[in-house]
Amino acid sequence: MKLSQNRIAPEELSGLMRSSQKGDSSSYRKLLEETSEILRKALSIKIYDPNDREDVLQEILIAIHLSKHTFLPDKSFLPWLSAIAKYKIVDYIRKKERMKKREIIRSNEYLPEKEYFDSEEDIKEYIEEILDKLSEKQRLIIRLLKLERMSVAETAKVMSMSQSAVKTAAHRIYKIIRIQPGGRL
Repeated sequence: MKLSQNRIAPEELSGLMRSSQKGDSSSYRKLLEETSEILRKALSIKIYDPNDREDVLQEILIAIHLSKHTFLPDKSFLPWLSAIAKYKIVDYIRKKERMKKREIIRSNEYLPEKEYFDSEEDIKEYIEEILDKLSEKQRLIIRLLKLERMSVAETAKVMSMSQSAVKTAAHRIYKIIRIQPGGRL
């Protein structure tokens, strides 16, 4: 992530960080103010929602505070800041993608039109019907992976299988589920 300079030179930012590491609170306050301005500009390009942008900014500022001791005084501040910002933006994007996936799963849009469910109980019954079409081993694999939220490694250990065998079995199970009439999950 390329950060553009603001009203202050990069050397001065590095100096403020060095002073902050020595306990100078006014330098630290000035560093955070300048850093916030730099980051707001950079985040406005990457994150469109202003509320999310402020949340990510706060996450970056917290990370700066928690990682302040890792800054090497003989190095430049902006690359160090850029690395922290990059990772926090990636975390934000991953979190957003997970939330989108959860919303899709919760919605009924992928179910056939006549298969909308009125309650959680109806959904559970529907899932049980699909699982009943699988072998006992397949049911156990899908239960461990999806319902118990175990990792592939944990599932492989429980099933006494290799991780690649679990992945292959899961892929085949997903194909079976998709083939079932109205069986898209």
